[in-house]
Amino acid sequence: MTAERPREAGRAVAASEQGLTRLVRGVRAEADFWRGIVYDALRFRRHAWLQRVRSDASREARMLADAHFLEYGMALREARPGFGLARAARLAGDLLDGGVQGAAGGIGLATLRAWAAFNAATGMPAVVERALALAVPACDGAGTETVTAGEIRRVAPADFLAFARSRHSLRQFARGPVPEAAIRRAVAAAQEAPSSCNRQTCTAHVWTDPALIDRVRRHQAGNRTFGHELGGIAVITSDLRHWEHAGERYQPWVDGGLFAMTLCYALHAEGLGTCFLNWSVTPEVDRALRAEIGLDDGQLVIVLLGFGLMPDRATVCASPRLPAETALRLNPPLAG
Repeated sequence: MTAERPREAGRAVAASEQGLTRLVRGVRAEADFWRGIVYDALRFRRHAWLQRVRSDASREARMLADAHFLEYGMALREARPGFGLARAARLAGDLLDGGVQGAAGGIGLATLRAWAAFNAATGMPAVVERALALAVPACDGAGTETVTAGEIRRVAPADFLAFARSRHSLRQFARGPVPEAAIRRAVAAAQEAPSSCNRQTCTAHVWTDPALIDRVRRHQAGNRTFGHELGGIAVITSDLRHWEHAGERYQPWVDGGLFAMTLCYALHAEGLGTCFLNWSVTPEVDRALRAEIGLDDGQLVIVLLGFGLMPDRATVCASPRLPAETALRLNPPLAG
């Protein structure tokens, strides 16, 4: 009796095919492509506030975006008093409509107050005056702040290139629990990643219990040969309700990628090993993971990230990089 052949970790390579078999596989591949496109498009359309805000999450995102527009104007070298009246009025309306109760509202109100102080000589719309009179605490540090090149150089890594080159996708981990404090610091660092209009759409859903890790990771094919060694797994998502118009249809993946890579580097800085687990899956697999972890329909899964304690020594893929010239075109000629 022959043993069952283990499935390949990751993408299986099809054997050479000809004739009808090859045609059928091609038709299925084309159908899968369009099913995935429609699946993603309908979910974006269902949750993004293309025409009007329909949820608290969308309103909070709009408040953060409007607040960022106001602070952006104040941060210009030649800041112009009186700018952003329409944005300020919309932000004030959202605050008065109950948005002031959450963290986003606190940021919005503090920014609106800073903007009003900057524009003290400008007449304020009545709705802004009413919002400024709200007797609720706002967050600290909104508006603008001053940074110096010296301060940035003082805290910057001595050699970031060496740090980046020291990180590898690890598939061998030491036994033991991952310190929760390290995870919290890493997520705090990921929150500092650039986010479109400061909307901060991303969340890291993290599990460190071995039984729960196994339930999450079984939905991702590429970790089959090493996933049992993980000390933690994160599912990175972006909230589709935070996006506004058709031009932002790919922005969840952009923001999510920035957040995920910052989280990865932060875990590396904490001395932990990491390995991205790609989420290149069919709608059926996506739905299965979402059902497993109780993820609502408005959250878009970007990628999974496995992590754990670093062993004293480990074998990793060398993964040679192409020459830098393949990734850089410095001052290329422009058309015309």
